[in-house]
Amino acid sequence: MIIGLALLAVLLAISPGWAVESQSGDQVIIGPDEVVDDDLYATANEIVVEGTVRGDLVAFGRSVTVDGTVEGDLIGAGQSVEIGGEVDDDVRIAGQALLLSEDASVGDDLIAAAYSLQNEPESNVGGTLWYAGYQALLAGTVGEDLAGAANALTLGGEIGGDADVDVDGEEGGAAPPAFVPVPQVPIPTVEPGLTLTDSALIGGNLTYQSSTEAQIDPGARIEGDVVREERPVEEEEEEAARSPLTETVLDALRSLVALVLVGLLLMWIVPGWIRHRAYTVLERPLASLGWGLLGLVAFPILGVVVLLVTILLAIVLGLLTLGGLVALIIVLGLLAEAALVLALWISTGYLALIVVSFFAGVLLVEAIRPGRGRGRVLPLVVGLILYVVLRAIPVLGPLVSLVVVLLGLGAISHWIWTKLRRSRATAPPAG
Repeated sequence: MIIGLALLAVLLAISPGWAVESQSGDQVIIGPDEVVDDDLYATANEIVVEGTVRGDLVAFGRSVTVDGTVEGDLIGAGQSVEIGGEVDDDVRIAGQALLLSEDASVGDDLIAAAYSLQNEPESNVGGTLWYAGYQALLAGTVGEDLAGAANALTLGGEIGGDADVDVDGEEGGAAPPAFVPVPQVPIPTVEPGLTLTDSALIGGNLTYQSSTEAQIDPGARIEGDVVREERPVEEEEEEAARSPLTETVLDALRSLVALVLVGLLLMWIVPGWIRHRAYTVLERPLASLGWGLLGLVAFPILGVVVLLVTILLAIVLGLLTLGGLVALIIVLGLLAEAALVLALWISTGYLALIVVSFFAGVLLVEAIRPGRGRGRVLPLVVGLILYVVLRAIPVLGPLVSLVVVLLGLGAISHWIWTKLRRSRATAPPAG
């Protein structure tokens, strides 16, 4: 959620004096000699930055690689995110496997969430490193503090300030799970719990919370105190009580990622269809609500009709001793029912939300930066983040979700009805 809110803040803070460049497709590659003078928003299967971005870089893709220079912030998410170049300001990244290779340099803070984070020797984070995930292998330099939580954490680098971590892994040491597809960044094996190797250096205090004692090699240097905080029973009960909130945040983040990925795919395949449905909501909001209610009622009614027709045909064919056709009719009926359920799920769970979020994103971006609403990516991402944030608000959230679903489903239902009418009007006369 931190990543999502940070991205929302960056997107909404675009002032009229700033310029933004958007790139998308299967690949977005900024070559070694290329210079982007504006902020860069990139969405693609593979994103590679080897040149210079003179503003912020916002990147979403299966793999994100930054080997060049980003003079502003880096906000990125993907199955793998690798930094081998220089980011002059903050970095906020999330993914399956994150890597800061030997030449990586982050000018200020690094906020990361992932299954695995690794920073190699000679890499440098100028500010504080915050991390939440399954495991981390930290061998580089962090100029200020280290804070985070993980199942397995091995520290072999230098922390300039304090280290305050929650590491409570009782299982581990096994090979990492086999992810499909395989991430571009290799995932190391990290022993469970907290381990400090001979090369570890902490300039301040080491405070850790764990059910097991940390493994601290004799060569490790800790300038301050070492404090282990065992989690009492009362705290475990409090954490259990907080778990619904944690699940809510995680669900919101998962929903945002899924909607962004599906939305970007649709904007790549059928951008005109999404834009036209959004304009339907803009031009006919009340009619869209009505069509949405009609569509929501029509889907289950159609499902019941398909079921009744299937049963009736099966009975008639059974009386005619056409057993083979009975089996075929039942299979076709089940497939039709499954198709209806799938269509309803896709329409209400993705299409309607993407259409209305894109519509809201266009209005918001146009209000802040006239002319930018004509783009595909920026309005979509802004609208989806706004929707997910509003949906997470108690009491208001369910109402927002209902209205958004009805508006989007109404635009889709109106389009389907228009297509059916046109097909009947252009059908050749019988006989």
